[in-house]
Amino acid sequence: MPVERASKRKSNGELSWKSKIIRQFVNGWIESDNVDGTECPAKVEVKPSYNYPNFVKSSEEKPAATATDPGLDKRTVRRIEDVIAYFYGEDRISLKLSFEQAGLLLETHYDEVGQVFRYTVNEHEICRAVGPQQEAHTKARDELVRILSYYCYSVRRLKEFHTRRNVFRKMTEGGKQKFKDHKIEEGNIGFRMLQKQGWSGGSLGSSEEGILEPIGVQKKNNKVGLGAESSEPQKIPLEAFMLAIKQYAAGNALYDLVFSPQFTVHQVQKLRDLASSLKLFPQMIGKKKQLVISKKLTLLEIKEGVLKGHSDLCAKYAVIPPINQRFK
Repeated sequence: MPVERASKRKSNGELSWKSKIIRQFVNGWIESDNVDGTECPAKVEVKPSYNYPNFVKSSEEKPAATATDPGLDKRTVRRIEDVIAYFYGEDRISLKLSFEQAGLLLETHYDEVGQVFRYTVNEHEICRAVGPQQEAHTKARDELVRILSYYCYSVRRLKEFHTRRNVFRKMTEGGKQKFKDHKIEEGNIGFRMLQKQGWSGGSLGSSEEGILEPIGVQKKNNKVGLGAESSEPQKIPLEAFMLAIKQYAAGNALYDLVFSPQFTVHQVQKLRDLASSLKLFPQMIGKKKQLVISKKLTLLEIKEGVLKGHSDLCAKYAVIPPINQRFK
């Protein structure tokens, strides 16, 4: 019975400690969460004459005098006018995503006899090129990108992720901080003993390279050997990060949550599963494969957010107006 009571007390103590840490972590996370973003940061060069927030001038954009109209008929232009071209990386474009989000079916066709490569939208031809399949495909694709740049808005991703807070880590940084600034007082018996041996204050050692603060001592209540890395008192439970993800999903913040590579594969999978269940977008980014969790936004939502000057979206994306509107 005594053993059973002790284990119950230990279990309750652990739970209350975890609850306290989780509460402190999440409360601090929420208090520092600033989602009021109305002004677009001046991180990109804006051409005043266009008067578009976060406008980025493409390196391949032609001057007004040489920007030629692809010459599509009005019906075809109306068919694609809701397309928002999505550029990522340097000058890579996702044609599939761009047309899918506009509710249009983009298909490719190649006639081997006539060596004609065609792009069709909802079974209507939009452009074509002649030649061997790979060469004709490249030409037709370039022409389709030119058509989209001329008649449609574009969204360009400036960077892979944007966060307003430090990267989430498993460990806290305040483990040894509580022993700082606790210098030995003059009334301390150790202080008097050192004085009798010729010490007059300051660091110990012949060249005064020793410590000024007392050595920190922590109460040991487990069977881990001395000198072993401190376990639970310096760790934030995974539940705290999971609760933070839930708070993020329920809020209006549009920045990304970025996690350090410290998390184990199992922990990352649990965080990813939770994010997916909350209709968030988890992905592994960079050489270190950091977990980044984002809000799921359509290209239309990104475009409207940037044009309204939402700072979180302006930091990550730029909107480029159609060429036919810019040079009117």
